Amino acid sequence: MKIVELSQDVLGQKLGKNLYNPNGNLLLRKGVEINSHYLGHFKKKGYKSIYLLNSDLEVNQPSSHLLSDRFLSTSPFVLKRIFANLMADNKKRAWDAKNELIALVESILLNVNNRNQKAPKILDLKTQEDYLYQHSINVAAYSVLIGEKLKYPRAKLLSLVLASLLHDFGMLFIDNEIVNKTSRLEEIELEKVREHTTIGFRHLIGPCSFDGLSSVASVQHHERFDGSGYPRKIEGKDIHEYSRIITLIDSFDAWTSDRPHRRLNSIDQTLEFIESDEGKVFDPKIVEAFLDVFE
Repeated sequence: MKIVELSQDVLGQKLGKNLYNPNGNLLLRKGVEINSHYLGHFKKKGYKSIYLLNSDLEVNQPSSHLLSDRFLSTSPFVLKRIFANLMADNKKRAWDAKNELIALVESILLNVNNRNQKAPKILDLKTQEDYLYQHSINVAAYSVLIGEKLKYPRAKLLSLVLASLLHDFGMLFIDNEIVNKTSRLEEIELEKVREHTTIGFRHLIGPCSFDGLSSVASVQHHERFDGSGYPRKIEGKDIHEYSRIITLIDSFDAWTSDRPHRRLNSIDQTLEFIESDEGKVFDPKIVEAFLDVFE
């Protein structure tokens, strides 16, 4: 299986992964020949890259992603609905959303594959429209592996996954024109984006009534181990361990994703970036655990 930029060149090639709708129903089967109709659908959904088969022998091979293709297709829409209800000015909807979020945490813990093996170096392609939700699911899935490497008991693991799902909640309050801008952000726009940490935290512990442990990563996931991050420029172990874990995975998943302003990096290249930032951006203990997931 190979990943290629979405263009006319993919016409006549064979799709490398099953595609599902938000309800988990199969839309396109792995191995189907891509025609102009399918290409238009991919572009409309906001895909910039796509998986293709290298050969017909791959058609019957199982998915090697950390999560199944079906779960990757359905869970972001579950999270999208949960976040919409958390933002609604309605206590019952918010309460129901919190219960649904706990169920999603349990489901992620149950569905993570390769628990006793090395994580697959397979990228998950995301759409621009639903990037936030797909990204949050990925961060939560990888947090399971790191938490297990650090010997977290089940209760602590569940708490970490919940914090992972909520870490970028504040991005919902940032103007979409800024979030989806394809050119370099101006300084005033960067300042607006940086506000997502404090806005998200205030909303989670205020109207949503989450505890500090669930919300801590929302305000700390852009802090840096050497104190060069934001919003408070705290460093080292003053940053909660959940946040130090989520900071690394957040960066990893962002660097290996297509974004409006840049193409994705390979997993190997991204792991090199992470190693080079050990002790500066990232906690060395967390880097060691994360690299051990792959190597």
